[in-house]
Amino acid sequence: MNMNMNEPKTLQILLTLAYDGTAYCGWQRQLNGISVQQRLEEALSALFDRPVAVKGASRTDAGVHAKGQRASFFLSELKIPIDKLPMVINSKLPADIAVNGAELVPVDFHPRFGAKVKTYCYAVWNDAYPLPQKRNYAWFVPARLNVADMAEGAKAVCGTHDFTAFCAAGGSAKTMVRTVYELEVSQAGPEIEIRVTGNGFLYNMVRIIAGTLVYVGQGKIKAEDVARIIDSRDRVAAGKTAPPQGLCLETICYDAPERGHT
Repeated sequence: MNMNMNEPKTLQILLTLAYDGTAYCGWQRQLNGISVQQRLEEALSALFDRPVAVKGASRTDAGVHAKGQRASFFLSELKIPIDKLPMVINSKLPADIAVNGAELVPVDFHPRFGAKVKTYCYAVWNDAYPLPQKRNYAWFVPARLNVADMAEGAKAVCGTHDFTAFCAAGGSAKTMVRTVYELEVSQAGPEIEIRVTGNGFLYNMVRIIAGTLVYVGQGKIKAEDVARIIDSRDRVAAGKTAPPQGLCLETICYDAPERGHT
């Protein structure tokens, strides 16, 4: 393989990709297991016959899934038509990772810091018995949840707040203030979805929101107490961190949110 790392970086390509996170230690390269980033870099390096490093937009944890992760990389030239690039990359990837979009972006673009809006969905399987097909894609909660109370509690999360109460230890954020544009709780049969859209999220923030709303649905926390929990900035006051397999990164957008979001 050509190891020349000093080639001019005249092109930056932004990929959109989906993955089943079950088999991976997360998005980011780590020493304790295989990551999605590692598999993508291996595929790109094999395709272009040179080392290729990618920058991701979101550092999803082990077991977390994605439909719309974004990652970019540099090349000195691209001989493959940009619309054909996803198909060619996919031929080098395992079946649980797929690129579904590619576009050219400015060389000073950053996929993480340039993101304006992110949407995550958390799935809960709320039935008396588990469904084996959902074991890697939803949190099994057997006790019947009050979805109306969960939706009422979700209202307090929307807006701009200090979300210290919804941040796990170990995060590196410079500020705990984030804006949640929308938080919707919906149900179809035994499956409950908690879909949240915001300008960014703290470490494990979405999973703690999900855990808190499940506590509301179980009656462990009152819906009207969610606002108080946020104001307390006390992680202990919120619900548990929901397990990773229920979480999916749905979209990352680089445009400002539509009017009407607050």
